[in-house]
Amino acid sequence: MARSAIWSISLGLALLCFYTFDTSAKTPVKGGTLIYSFHPEPSALSTISTTAVPVAIISTKIYESLLSWKGAEMTPEPGLAESWSVSEDGLTYTFKLREGVKWHNGHPFTSADVKFSIENIVRPYHSRGQAHFGDVESIETPDNNTVIFRLKAPVPYFLKAFQPSEAPILPKHKFEGIDLTKAAEVRQATVLTKEPIGTGPFRLKEWERGSHIILERNPHYWKAGLPYLDQVVLKVLPDGAARAIALEKGEIDLVPQNGLPEAEIQRLAQLPTLQVSSAGAEALGPNLWLEVNLREGPLADVRVRKAISMALDRSRIIDVIWYGYGKPGIGPIVSDNANFFNKSLKPLAFDIEKANTLLDEAGHKKGADGVRFKLTQHYLPYGENYVRLAEYIKQQLNKLGIVVETKSLDLASWLKTVYTDWDFDITTTFSHNYSDPSIGIERTFTSHYIKRGASFTNSMGYRNPRVDELFTAARREMDPVKRKSQFSEIQTILNDELPVIFLMEMQYVHVWNKKVNGLIANGISMYSNWDSVWKSE
Repeated sequence: MARSAIWSISLGLALLCFYTFDTSAKTPVKGGTLIYSFHPEPSALSTISTTAVPVAIISTKIYESLLSWKGAEMTPEPGLAESWSVSEDGLTYTFKLREGVKWHNGHPFTSADVKFSIENIVRPYHSRGQAHFGDVESIETPDNNTVIFRLKAPVPYFLKAFQPSEAPILPKHKFEGIDLTKAAEVRQATVLTKEPIGTGPFRLKEWERGSHIILERNPHYWKAGLPYLDQVVLKVLPDGAARAIALEKGEIDLVPQNGLPEAEIQRLAQLPTLQVSSAGAEALGPNLWLEVNLREGPLADVRVRKAISMALDRSRIIDVIWYGYGKPGIGPIVSDNANFFNKSLKPLAFDIEKANTLLDEAGHKKGADGVRFKLTQHYLPYGENYVRLAEYIKQQLNKLGIVVETKSLDLASWLKTVYTDWDFDITTTFSHNYSDPSIGIERTFTSHYIKRGASFTNSMGYRNPRVDELFTAARREMDPVKRKSQFSEIQTILNDELPVIFLMEMQYVHVWNKKVNGLIANGISMYSNWDSVWKSE
């Protein structure tokens, strides 16, 4: 039996155990500490600074948005807004805010904080802020507990913007003295990087870099009786095997979102104390690819990019590096997104001979030493799999006469190199589709997202006026049939031009101690606030 088939069976059994376990009736217990580990350590404490996974996981316990979300289907529910209404023409959204909510430092939360957050911080500086709020014409605050968004045109996904990782509401009074016109100054603001002040169920107690982050219960949280937990602790463990051992021994309670090597997941799935599941990430849709700097040199030629794509065997990447845990990448929208995926796209070929022929046609003949040209490769610093993937890419491109130098950086340095300095040739990374392509992928492929310092945006320098036009139209199109057609054309263009080289549709796995309850609540469970998570004895 193939390795991937064995893994699928193991995972299926684990998922079956999950549903049996999680649906049992239990009475929540107040108190206790949930300890989780994820690599790398966060570089900030807000998704305004960067939307990197480790930052999104911890910041969403501190900051909240106007809405909360229920179930894999992501049904909106009240959050900081206790109710909302939408006008018949879809151009006006009115939110009624909760009264009596306070920031962690005791200041009152008001509509002025919402208006300030969206207009001055989220829209200009969040990597998806323009996609979410680019069509907002004005934000009105007729009183302290009412916010009215007026749109230039209907936006079919507008409510979905109000997730804690996407539109965190921030304290206006903590940005006094900061030049809001300077991106670097905003993203490095103390309230976003060192001393966060939110309305969420947990507040920062301590951050000892290289060791741990401790969040403690917010005693004035607006939800009566919540949170259940006393503390949420991130334990920094850079080594994947060390995370697995700590989980096995009960020293930590949770490793989320592929934070463990797949071989360790297979082993840990057999232990009666641990739960393995891919539930709780349905609204994310992670898609792994190679981002390619198109600004100059050989990579500016689509024939070179297609040759590199042909040199990479997706089945080997999936089966050997990710232990069968994924699907071949075809385009920017993952195949599980049935509403928008273009089924006519053909799988990307693996053909070393044709790849070499393409490079010859592109004018990059091998020299006497067998070398065509050289590239530098960076890899996402998220653990062992990305190191192994970098080694495989280097090996395969060597077969084409492309010499690859691999560079290793910590998360902060990698983000700066790729998204601020644009000082790279190729880099592995992944992006989330989220619940709508306008939210998830527009930021990577439109020219208005070529802006320094905005992480996980158009680092490649890719420009195609037709792609820009289609994304702009799809953002406002209310007819689902027309909208699907627009996204189908986008996928066809990107599959042909390869501004990134699509590798694998990922599937997240979380592993946790069965003493932890209530963890899976919706399609973004690791980006939820964990106010209802509790630990049994």
